[in-house]
Amino acid sequence: MRGLGWAVVMAGLVLAGCGGSGDAGLTGAVETGGTGRTGAVETGGGSAGGLRQVMAHLGAGSPAADYLDYGDMAHWRSLGVVTEDGPGQDRRWLSAVGSGFGDFGLNASRLAEPTGINVFAADRGVSVGTPPRTAIRIEGRLDSAGIRAKLTALGARPRTIGGQEGLSMADDNAIDMKGPQTRLGLINQLNQVVVTDSALVSGAAAAPVAATLGGGPSLADSPDHAAVADCLGDVVTAVVMAPPQPGGVTLYGVGLRRPAGTTDRAVDVVCVLPRVAEVGRTFAERFTVAAKAGGRPLSDLVETVTHDEVRSGGRTAHRATLTIKPDGPIMLSHQLLFRNELAALADPSAPADPLGIVRPTP
Repeated sequence: MRGLGWAVVMAGLVLAGCGGSGDAGLTGAVETGGTGRTGAVETGGGSAGGLRQVMAHLGAGSPAADYLDYGDMAHWRSLGVVTEDGPGQDRRWLSAVGSGFGDFGLNASRLAEPTGINVFAADRGVSVGTPPRTAIRIEGRLDSAGIRAKLTALGARPRTIGGQEGLSMADDNAIDMKGPQTRLGLINQLNQVVVTDSALVSGAAAAPVAATLGGGPSLADSPDHAAVADCLGDVVTAVVMAPPQPGGVTLYGVGLRRPAGTTDRAVDVVCVLPRVAEVGRTFAERFTVAAKAGGRPLSDLVETVTHDEVRSGGRTAHRATLTIKPDGPIMLSHQLLFRNELAALADPSAPADPLGIVRPTP
C-alpha cells in the first residue's frame, strides 16, 4: 500500500513551510485562454539537466518508476545556502535542501561522523520507491574506503548486491530497535549498501538497491518519465510519482526551478501527464481558479500562474508554472501533491488514497 513509512515526517516538514500572505488577487497574467493553454512546447530531451542524469542511473523497472524524490545539493552549495559542514545563514531556501536524500537528509548531522556519509558534501540525491521497496542514491565525490571502514566498524559485513561488492548491516527488511541505525535516527535504510567513489546506494533490502545501481534500460528511457522530466525543466528539487491508484493520470511531477541566486523569486512547476485527454482540460481549467494550499487560495501565495503543454517523445504533459510571492512557500507545488490537492484538481474521479497519505519515501 502506497504512502506508508517514515516519509510522512518529511512531508510534514515541507507542509510546515506553508506560510506567508500577500495581496488579494493574482498580479500579472494568469494565462488560461479558454482551455488553460498558452501553446505547446516541443522538446528534444535533455532539457531536465541533473534530473535526467540521475534517471539514467535508475532501472526502468526499479522502484523509482512509482516514486522518486530528487535534490541537487551541489547547487545549494554554489549559492551558499549550505556548506559541506551544514546549513549557511540564508534560511529562505532551507525547506528545499533535504529533498532527494530521504532520512539521510533528516539526520545529516548525526550521520556524517559515524558513517562517513556527508549529505551536505554530496552533489545529488534521489530517494525512490514505496515501502518496502525503497532505496536512496547519493552521487558525488565520496570517500568510499572511509565509508566502508566506518560501516564495518558499526557491524556491516560483505555482501554481493546486484553483482557488486556491498555491505550488509542486517537481513533484508530487518529492524533492530537497539541497533546502530536507530541511534543514528534511521530505521533500516543502511541494511544493504553499495558504495563507490562516485555513488552510494542503500536501502532496507538488496533488490531495490540493486535496481538503483544503474545498468540496463533506465528510467530516462521511459517515454512517460522522460516527458515529465522535460516538462519540469531545470529543477533543483523534484518529485515524480504515479498516482496511488489507477485513474486518468499516468504521472505527476512537481519541482522547484533552479534559482540563480538567493534573492530570486521561487518558481514552482506542476506537470500532469494524462492517461485520458479530459484530464488535461480539467487541470488547465480548474487549477488557477480552484487550487488551494491548506485551504488558502493561490492568490494569497502566488504572483503569476501560466499554463502550457510540453510535448516530448510522443507524449504531451500539461504544465502550470507558478511564481511564488516573496513570503510564500517555496515548495508550494510539493504541498499540493502531498496533500492530494493536485489529484483532486487534475483527476477528481480517481479513487481517493484510502489512508490520506500520498507521499511514499524510504
